[in-house]
Amino acid sequence: MLRRRPKPEDIISALYEEEGFYEIERGEDPESEYVNRLILSDGRREIIVNILDEDIFAIRGAIQDALLQAEKLKGKFDGVAIAIPRKYQRAVDEDVMALHGFGLIIYDNLGAEEIIPPKIREGIRSKKEEERELDKSRSVREEEIIQLRRDFSRVLKVLEEIEARLDRLEKEQNKLIKRIADVENKLRELSKAEPRIREEAKATPKTISRVKVEEGLPSYLVDNPWIEILSRRE
Repeated sequence: MLRRRPKPEDIISALYEEEGFYEIERGEDPESEYVNRLILSDGRREIIVNILDEDIFAIRGAIQDALLQAEKLKGKFDGVAIAIPRKYQRAVDEDVMALHGFGLIIYDNLGAEEIIPPKIREGIRSKKEEERELDKSRSVREEEIIQLRRDFSRVLKVLEEIEARLDRLEKEQNKLIKRIADVENKLRELSKAEPRIREEAKATPKTISRVKVEEGLPSYLVDNPWIEILSRRE
């Protein structure tokens, strides 16, 4: 039984696995008809490898096109590398690759080797991290705003209940003030009438006794002060 020939993507992916990277995407480059691409990540950084096969070296201008496409990818990924078959290693100028920050990988059916590591653009990573932090901060602020709105609604409800209670207390207070004022008016009226009542109370017994004494007397004895004096001695 014939063994399946490994794909370049499998070979290169295995190389980067040893460095802690894992594959997240592979396939044809939508912007180039000569290149397949492999995207790897270690959780913090993302590296893209443009893979050139043997056929591309027979096409005039294909290598230049692959390099131009790789240049465009610098702004999207933390590192960019180009993988070529081992037997075409001399077809690429390593110094030029290093000058432009490209990594260089050579491969064959037996495995892959990193000749030049890709230059990691820390500035790009920092920018991406800042964007993530900004998104995270924005998400936290949105949650805080939602929570603040909920708290504000609860506070408003409590204030409305307190306002309703204050209205009821104010009405009860006004009723008590009116009742106290009515009682005070009656007390003032009674205090003003007290001397008159006392005088009436003092005069009433004498008047009654005098009327009793004078009942049945002749008309010429009525209103005689001596009659009242004599009646007291009895």
